[in-house]
Amino acid sequence: MYRVVFTSRASSNFSRAEIKALCEAAAVRNEVNGITGLFLSDGSRFLQVIEGEEEDVDDLMRRIARNPRHHDIIIVSSHRIEHREFHNRTMSQPLYGVGDDPDDYVERIKEELKEVSDDHLKAMFIGFAFLARNARFRYE
Repeated sequence: MYRVVFTSRASSNFSRAEIKALCEAAAVRNEVNGITGLFLSDGSRFLQVIEGEEEDVDDLMRRIARNPRHHDIIIVSSHRIEHREFHNRTMSQPLYGVGDDPDDYVERIKEELKEVSDDHLKAMFIGFAFLARNARFRYE
């Protein structure tokens, strides 16, 4: 098993509907390829973890790198793992929208991560959630 955590920036702001469509399409492909993980976005930035067989993760990262919808990809972490942290999640995408309670968003992310044993991974995603709750762009 292999895990990659990366950040990137959207080439243009995404609406809630666009993010939903992106995640639905990715979930189908990820299930076929045995990829699991978690995806967060504030509409202009992304944080994602992907897990699977090393070859499958590498193939997905190459596709992501060619995708014109985002740029400035930064690999935060990339290494072999003993077990998946996101088990049956082919794509998960908690959203933050206009009128949402910012503190509730952070709590929803914490709930998503409650079974994750890797404290560094938890810290990355909870930290992103704190930043996202204060982002100027909000989903509409």
